[in-house]
Amino acid sequence: MKEELKDTLISFLDYLQEGLIVIDQSKNIQYMNRYAKELLGVKNPEGKLFSEVVKNNYLYSLISADIKKELKEEIIINGDIFLARVLNINGSKVIHFQDITPFEIYKQAKKDFVSNVSHELKTPITVLKGVVETVEQEEDPQVIKSFLKKAKNRIQQMDSLINDLLILAKLESKEEKIQKKKVKLKGLVNQVFEDLQHIASEKRVRLINSVKPDFSVYVDEKKFVILLKNLVENAIKYNRPEGTVKVSAQKENGKIKISVKDTGIGIPKESLPLIFERFYRVDKSRSRNVGGTGLGLSIVKHITEAHNGRVEVSSEVGKGSVFCVIIPEGE
Repeated sequence: MKEELKDTLISFLDYLQEGLIVIDQSKNIQYMNRYAKELLGVKNPEGKLFSEVVKNNYLYSLISADIKKELKEEIIINGDIFLARVLNINGSKVIHFQDITPFEIYKQAKKDFVSNVSHELKTPITVLKGVVETVEQEEDPQVIKSFLKKAKNRIQQMDSLINDLLILAKLESKEEKIQKKKVKLKGLVNQVFEDLQHIASEKRVRLINSVKPDFSVYVDEKKFVILLKNLVENAIKYNRPEGTVKVSAQKENGKIKISVKDTGIGIPKESLPLIFERFYRVDKSRSRNVGGTGLGLSIVKHITEAHNGRVEVSSEVGKGSVFCVIIPEGE
């Protein structure tokens, strides 16, 4: 009965997605589970000296430490971060290590996010503070009007940032379910064009809706309008005078491909993998001049993925960019 229980326990330990090693007082390996063997790249280690089999200085320093009960350390194995625990049990040392790389990445992302939000809010708040101080002492109505206009722009900037943060938070938490229905894409594009026409006119950019009148998509209408608006607004803001923004759609192998093509400044090749990250800006000085929160493309990515789709982008500096949203054709 004891042997059966032992075999069952060992089989269970081999199915764990965590490393487990047992060594004796002479640092000989008594047991190593399958996960640890595969991770460390060793075969048949039992009975062998730890230092001869395992070539990892982090682990070796842990088992060499003089511990009475338990020791915890974060270590690196094959470039990933592991939380290692060493227990002293009846003269033997048990080493347990668990991959915490995703958690560490999440912690860093959270830290970066808080830092970025703080920075994005600090700039307009600093401007508002300066405006208030100036208006308090200024008597010329024209100067006061000019500074109040600056204050209004900064308030709008903060309002846009907060709205985008709320949209992103809801998308990431999956707080709101995707409610798909059949809608005419041309109508959605026309709605977005109408909302953004004042910016296009100011930038002297022509908006072209090439979607066929009867072209339908199964989408969450409200969220898809947000997606299209972010793509079209970017295409306008980073365009050249007398440029164009063209929206088209087609069906390919059971998928729907919606393209937003512009004749703008383009995106450098090295920046393409990063543009969907929150607050990433290709050209920070230009981005601040044209406005925007730095969250638009991240929102586009999340909405597309919520529709079981993906976003592709191709771009050439000085000639323009094409963003393609690819989603399933049916419900």
